[in-house]
Amino acid sequence: MNLQAAFFSPDTKGRQPLWVVFWIYGVLFSHLFFGGIVLAYARIDDLALGLLLAAFVLYTAMILRLVWINADNVRRPERGALARYLTVVWAINAVLVSGFMFLAHLAGEPFPLPF
Repeated sequence: MNLQAAFFSPDTKGRQPLWVVFWIYGVLFSHLFFGGIVLAYARIDDLALGLLLAAFVLYTAMILRLVWINADNVRRPERGALARYLTVVWAINAVLVSGFMFLAHLAGEPFPLPF
């Protein structure tokens, strides 16, 4: 079985600690990635923003899969289940926010920074 098929197989079990996948790859890197997109929002054209947001959504899908296959690498199984649920909700949020952000950019709306 090749690497791609193994990654998408439902029988795949990850070997990374869940905390690394969830907190470092999922939370920290996702926030840095999206923060960079927010900072670039007013400075880039529609195509560039669309590509960045598409990359962010693909990154989020990759994190979702990584959390899913590594969720059993914990001492308490409920933590793995909770990480799965939280990551699914985050992925839905990332897709919706990215879509609305792109639509706002197409309409020429400034990004509403809270500060």
